[in-house]
Amino acid sequence: MELVKIITLGLFAAAPLMSAESSAQDSPASSPKNISEPESEHFQRFTALPVLGYSEETKLQFGAMGIVFFKPQEKGGKVNEIDVSAMGSTRKQFQFLIEPYYYLHHDQVAIKADLRYQDWVASYFGTGNNPDINKFVLFDREKFKFGTRVESSVGIPKFLRYGAEIHVEHSRIDFRKKKDDADNITLPDEHSGWRNGAGYILGLDTRDNLNWSRHGFLVQWQQMFYSDVLGDYEFDTESLDIRGFTYLFWKTSMAVGVLWQRANGDVPFDMLAGPDGIKRFRGVESLYFNDRQALILQAELRKFLAWRLAGTIFYEGGKSGDHFSELWRNKWHQAVGFGGQLALNLKEQLYARGEFSWVDFDHLGMTVYLRHSF
Repeated sequence: MELVKIITLGLFAAAPLMSAESSAQDSPASSPKNISEPESEHFQRFTALPVLGYSEETKLQFGAMGIVFFKPQEKGGKVNEIDVSAMGSTRKQFQFLIEPYYYLHHDQVAIKADLRYQDWVASYFGTGNNPDINKFVLFDREKFKFGTRVESSVGIPKFLRYGAEIHVEHSRIDFRKKKDDADNITLPDEHSGWRNGAGYILGLDTRDNLNWSRHGFLVQWQQMFYSDVLGDYEFDTESLDIRGFTYLFWKTSMAVGVLWQRANGDVPFDMLAGPDGIKRFRGVESLYFNDRQALILQAELRKFLAWRLAGTIFYEGGKSGDHFSELWRNKWHQAVGFGGQLALNLKEQLYARGEFSWVDFDHLGMTVYLRHSF
């Protein structure tokens, strides 16, 4: 893929940022808890942004995103928000997404919801760690998903977390006719129908800011159980997410992350372990390499530049395998990249990002999304 084509189509923001706030004195180095003047003079009500971008999975992508912010319950508390986005693409894909974030009980209870409708075209490269990027089978997926996660530190030290998550999803998947060069790809069962499950979360979190962490770390274990009593399929998934952050110098911070995933049982092929291409191992199609287990490593330098602009450079590695010993033996996929960020809310350190990556030192990809990747 030609670099000129990606840069031309990957324009991150097609129009000026629109926002409503009562003061322009916010500093990117400030934290929501370091407010020296009355909160009413600084609070930003909303932001909106048209987006024009390019990714491996969507090709040319266009749409808009908006965020409404609500004042915290108490001074210095976390800001509640509702994210809304609608995206289409030249690959005949469409997605509508609503994500509310709420904090209750002196920020000791965090609630995140995910409501989305997706009419999608995607590529299936087969299962395993060694896909051929030029050999795939297209499939159509219509998905409705509702999920909610509740995390709390009530009754325990504030840096510890426990919680629960509910996942309700209905997907209808249809594979298209194979290309001649994809005859060696064995198609899985579509697993159309309901994928409903629930699970628990245990974590340790000392991050100073959830949107742009400059110091602290996160260790989080999650397990989800999907039942054929609640839905149509029975399987379970596990993940261990470890992240560390430190401030370096000159408004530059470093982030490192390790993610291990496992899926067991009658797992739908699009819910196997592997990269999502947006947050974990950016610049590829979702589940480009996938299996029962996956391991993804990330390292990133983040620097504030000026005005509402910031930049990143990063390295990522990842691999998948049927079981742990195979995962350990399999070769790494690697990617290096860089990106730019535009602050949608400086006080909350909330950025939209656009990033280029050089995957396996062979082909280029691009990602446009909200918030840091990890």
